[in-house]
Amino acid sequence: MTVFDAAGRTRRIVIAAAVAAVLLTGAAACSQSRPAPAASSSAPVLGVDTDRVQLLEGTPASVAGEDAASPVELQLTGYEDGAEPAVVIAVRPRGGQAAEYTLALGEHLEAAGSSWRVSEIGISGSESQPASVTLTRESE
Repeated sequence: MTVFDAAGRTRRIVIAAAVAAVLLTGAAACSQSRPAPAASSSAPVLGVDTDRVQLLEGTPASVAGEDAASPVELQLTGYEDGAEPAVVIAVRPRGGQAAEYTLALGEHLEAAGSSWRVSEIGISGSESQPASVTLTRESE
């Protein structure tokens, strides 16, 4: 009986040691420091940045020109879907009347003393997701 008791005890010790090793390995893997987040663009997903504007349908954005005292309000008011999609953008100078422009991808809009190129058009067939457009300021 002594031999059998020793064999059973040895087996339990080996199993306990294996379980402890697995737990310690798992704990060591979890305690490692997390990787630093990747650097991202300073441009916001929506809104205005120095050289980029992203508009959602019905939401205005104010763009300052070279003269900060004369901002221009831009608003995506509609779109034309089809083989060559286009967006309708209203441009309203402070205190002035709005003018609407229909622009396709790659076309330019003159606003706030700068030329803005239509760089992205997003059109959804769903009313829950409005259309969007990204304008990129062209460097001179």
